[in-house]
Amino acid sequence: MSSRAWFVDQYGGPERLVLRERPDPVPGPGEVLVKTAAIGLNFADLFVRAGAYPRTPRPPFVPGMEISGTVEAVGEGAADLRPGMLVVAVPIFGGHAEKVVAPASRVFPLPDGVDLVEAAAMPVVFLTAWYALAQARVAAGDRVVVTAAAGGVGTALLQLLAARGARPLALVGSENKLGLCRELGAAEAGLYESAEELIDRSFNKRADVAIDAIGGRIFRRLWRKLDRGGRYVLYGFAAASGKGGVAKLTAARELLAMGLFSPYGFVQQCRTLIGFNLSLLPDRNGELRRAAQELFGQWKAGRIRPILGPRFPFELLPDAHRTLAARGTTGKVVITVGEG
Repeated sequence: MSSRAWFVDQYGGPERLVLRERPDPVPGPGEVLVKTAAIGLNFADLFVRAGAYPRTPRPPFVPGMEISGTVEAVGEGAADLRPGMLVVAVPIFGGHAEKVVAPASRVFPLPDGVDLVEAAAMPVVFLTAWYALAQARVAAGDRVVVTAAAGGVGTALLQLLAARGARPLALVGSENKLGLCRELGAAEAGLYESAEELIDRSFNKRADVAIDAIGGRIFRRLWRKLDRGGRYVLYGFAAASGKGGVAKLTAARELLAMGLFSPYGFVQQCRTLIGFNLSLLPDRNGELRRAAQELFGQWKAGRIRPILGPRFPFELLPDAHRTLAARGTTGKVVITVGEG
């Protein structure tokens, strides 16, 4: 049996993605074979395609961090999963395919009756948001700045912050994204160029927490606005992105714009910098699996929901990469496979 997958034969832009047939992968010990229903597209996938993401395989390889689908076969040692189960999976690499093998530890069973296309937009964004809030110890009343607030993780953060009784300030790149942010619970929303003015007006000049996917020059601006005891969570570097994945000159400029920090300065300012990459996190004693189960329960109960952005068929997956790279989307870009 064979199925199709999008391969990267050479690092680069979306034009490097090549669709071709391959033998169906076979799950080994501790692995699961999933028949894909939908693919959630992440900024990380653009960096993987460009060869600029941690642990990216050498070409040729299949990229793709996140899918939903149906378990088709299980390897030895994956006893809690069985054929026919509806799941989401976060294989990190290999997800841009009609059939995907993933470690059982990164395959999460779904509640009955959920929509598989929506499900593909859940795990990476909501687990990223959940971990960021946990590490920043966000509590009711906290003044929280969220960058890329209309994107996948941003829209997840706004919902979880509102549920905690925090006060989110949403920052976005264009006016047409502001309404969605307010709808999802942002106490205030505005453009990046107005960040300091918004913090001054809405938060009495200081924020308790900043959760940032952009990095670069916005990092320094927001860092300066943290109050004593403030926490800054940096989980991405979208400022480095370009049409081909990573714009090297832009990345260098944005990295320099973040500034240099003395460790003792953190002591004097009573601030904390937290950095993480979801794909590199160890799953301590099933922590992420328990978090996923809790989040899926909230989703089924209607308390949270993935915000879906543009949708593309599997055959047009490179166009999905181009659309996300343009940074004009709201919600999560999703690719449907087959009849999804």
